[in-house]
Amino acid sequence: MKHFYILLLAGIAFCGSCSFFESKKEGKNEEYSENRARMEAEAQIRLAKARLQMAQGDFEATKASIRQMREDCYLALAAREEAIVLMDSADLKIAQQELAQVDSLLLAGVDSIKQEDFDEACRKVQFYERKIQHDKERISGEKKK
Repeated sequence: MKHFYILLLAGIAFCGSCSFFESKKEGKNEEYSENRARMEAEAQIRLAKARLQMAQGDFEATKASIRQMREDCYLALAAREEAIVLMDSADLKIAQQELAQVDSLLLAGVDSIKQEDFDEACRKVQFYERKIQHDKERISGEKKK
């Protein structure tokens, strides 16, 4: 009988501690949601800045802004998804500029530039084009769900 009471008390204590932890979890989830909403709003502001930099042709600044946004606003999941496409777009523009430079140097007959360099620059542009297309399809597919 003595063991029964000990087990009963242990069970009650366990159940009580579970509800105690649940109430703490709920408070933490609310705080997490508030932080996420705040970070999402801040990230959207930073994305707008990065888009402006992109429109101005400052692709390295665009990438730097996105990297900083991802670091500072780590809970902003929607903004981070948008940032992936924007970052890839900046990388694509940089790759296209590199391709144009390699093409110009190849046509000018610069000895240090070979056909392989041109082919590699073309592959890099194609890679980012496919990656952007893939990311856009993935994001639109997730939004439909």
